[in-house]
Amino acid sequence: MCREAMKDDLMKVFREISGSYSCRNNWEAWKRVVEHPAPRFYVDSRRAHLVISPMLHGDRSRLEELSPLKQQMYEALFETVMRLWQKPSYWGRSLNYVLQFAILEPAPRFYIKPVRMGQIWREKTTRRKLKD
Repeated sequence: MCREAMKDDLMKVFREISGSYSCRNNWEAWKRVVEHPAPRFYVDSRRAHLVISPMLHGDRSRLEELSPLKQQMYEALFETVMRLWQKPSYWGRSLNYVLQFAILEPAPRFYIKPVRMGQIWREKTTRRKLKD
């Protein structure tokens, strides 16, 4: 579900970028798409808990095992969790509770590589051509 939502959101951004920017080629468009702000964090709250929980105690060992993009995503998500905890409606709430809302907050970017965006673009455009 989360993956398909991300793919759909990526394609919306692709259409926006390809219509409003003068990209020389698809690679340039894909690069702009993945660097574009995302509507949410595309990660399950339970999986995020496994990385974020130790970070609250200064343990970044799980984070260090991840790719640079995943590290950036969890750092941004950690900041989002900390920001939400400052709001009165989240005071005293558990990390599990806050993460359910934090992952739905806007993310600074899509945390995938342009190559993966190209794969998604090909998959979605091929599917659309088959429907026509």
